[in-house]
Amino acid sequence: MSSKTLLIFKSSGFRVLNTLVGVAIGILMMPFLINTLGQELYGLWIVIGSIVGTYYLLDLGFNQAVTRYVSKYIHQNNPEAANRIINTALIIYSVLGIVVLVISIVAAQYGAEKLMDNTDNLDVVKMILIVTGLSLAIEFPAKAFPGILSAYMRYDFIALVKLGKSVLDAVLIYLFLSNGYGLVAMALIMMITGLVSTAIYVRFTTSLFKELEFRKSSIDAATLKDVFHFSKWVFLLDINTMLRNKMDIWFIAFYQFSGILTAYYVAVRLVEYAITFLTQATGFSGPIFTEYYAKGAHQELKSSISFFIKVNLLLAVTFYVGFLLLGYSFIKLWMGASFQVEDTFICLLILAVGRFSVYCAAPFQSLLLTLNKHNVGSVISLMETAIIGVLLTVLVPKFGIIGASISISAPLVVGRLLITPLYIQSLINIDLQHLICRITIFLAVAALFAFSLHWVMPDWRSLSIWQLVMSASILSVGQLIIGFLLFNSSERLVIKDKIIDRVFKKLLRN
Repeated sequence: MSSKTLLIFKSSGFRVLNTLVGVAIGILMMPFLINTLGQELYGLWIVIGSIVGTYYLLDLGFNQAVTRYVSKYIHQNNPEAANRIINTALIIYSVLGIVVLVISIVAAQYGAEKLMDNTDNLDVVKMILIVTGLSLAIEFPAKAFPGILSAYMRYDFIALVKLGKSVLDAVLIYLFLSNGYGLVAMALIMMITGLVSTAIYVRFTTSLFKELEFRKSSIDAATLKDVFHFSKWVFLLDINTMLRNKMDIWFIAFYQFSGILTAYYVAVRLVEYAITFLTQATGFSGPIFTEYYAKGAHQELKSSISFFIKVNLLLAVTFYVGFLLLGYSFIKLWMGASFQVEDTFICLLILAVGRFSVYCAAPFQSLLLTLNKHNVGSVISLMETAIIGVLLTVLVPKFGIIGASISISAPLVVGRLLITPLYIQSLINIDLQHLICRITIFLAVAALFAFSLHWVMPDWRSLSIWQLVMSASILSVGQLIIGFLLFNSSERLVIKDKIIDRVFKKLLRN
């Protein structure tokens, strides 16, 4: 097994593990936090978190640009150019970190009171805004180094660091809150563990790139211009993504009522959990495409694109069939029989179509960044958001959360599964006809398998927890077996010899 394949496999495994642990911690900690803090304080924590989360827009899209260029120059064995990017980015992010801190202080002094129905906890809110802002400000300069991690494919390490931070946060927060401490303690815990994990991350990444040098002469105005030219489109895309992810909530809240919004949000969270899991498993195609492109290996680039599209489709279809057959029973068990299960289930299926379309087409988006055609991806995304806004205006007042789900998903399906592939085809001439043929056969067999399970499954809307687990296991294994229809003989050989056999041999040795 090649070192690169092993790193990909390790990275995928650790990222998935990190995601699973994060979801488990969230599910376990939420009831404890609500019961310990109370609904008002916990609500304030969520609001503050959402506000501080918008500070990440001050990244201005530089992160992807820096990652791309540093990874490219390291693959091209051009350490001088890589050092120029890193040193210039370090100055940019240091300045942006100061901006984040200033905004946090201003928000604490002049905006905190507007977040609250009463001012009993005003001093607490001010302190949390400053602490969380300071934490983020200190972490900002570390954004200069992810390109090193990308070039050396060491996503496994960063996933392990994040995993350790998540577990440590949960343990410390539980201990401190159990002993009478509150929100400020939570904020300080997360700041300290964040700083420690950032220090470990920076130390590791800088040790990978032996030629790294910090010097004033490497700070280059021309480099800043190149990075900004790339990042401005990414920044626009980040704003667009934030707007697209919030619009449905805003429209539902305006036209409907909070109860129905809760039903919709449950569906949104389930889809987000699935997308997070899937992205962590396969969301590293960009560095591979960048390496092949930098080396002029065009055939390998085309083969990698096709392979990642197939892998993403296989995993997306597996999850969607799971939602289709098991989603109703899961929502019913999780939220209770009195919950609006039917509406939530319908929204889940509709929203999943749109979000899984984005996931399946993610390799195309990575390729656009690699080919420096990110502006095209941004334009397509902006068009999607504009159409979503129009559809929400028309459909939400008439059809409520079902209309919102359709408004979100329909433009994404068209933009990601039709427009984007056709444009990619015009750039690098991928054999789309052969790819579509394999996908069609796979989808037909997968649909037949899902129908068969639905037919033999007793009362699929009232499954017990053990029936859900057993059904999910059977479904997953069946879909993965069917998934071999997607891959050609050489791709199957790679999966069998370089992944499956390697896993079994490692298990036997252990």
